[in-house]
Amino acid sequence: MEDTLHISDAEWRVMHEVWLDEPITSNELVDRLTTSTNWTPTTIKTLLHRLVKKGALAYYRKGKRYYYRSMESRSECMRNASDSFLDTVFDGRRVHMLSYLVQTTQLESSEVDYLRNLLREIDGDNKAA
Repeated sequence: MEDTLHISDAEWRVMHEVWLDEPITSNELVDRLTTSTNWTPTTIKTLLHRLVKKGALAYYRKGKRYYYRSMESRSECMRNASDSFLDTVFDGRRVHMLSYLVQTTQLESSEVDYLRNLLREIDGDNKAA
């Protein structure tokens, strides 16, 4: 699959449902997504078709049912999307993106502690190398 796979917001919603419980039938996806969105079954099937065409999903038929599974893990898709966002919005400058997110987001004290510990860990790894 291409590293530049672009998934729309609606397609992300479908992918999240697939990652939760794969392989998953098209009927299960339709039931879940018509309950949690205002989408019609036709819209959901169109999104499934697009995701298969893009290579994000694969399917197989068993009897009368179509089963879908992801072709990339959630973390791989997240990495691709965040790299694309980073390049598009922040010209590839990670520190600019991180500082923007930290400065413009209300963080809980526990989240700030988590980020501090993460930075210490990364700094320690860099010094050890």
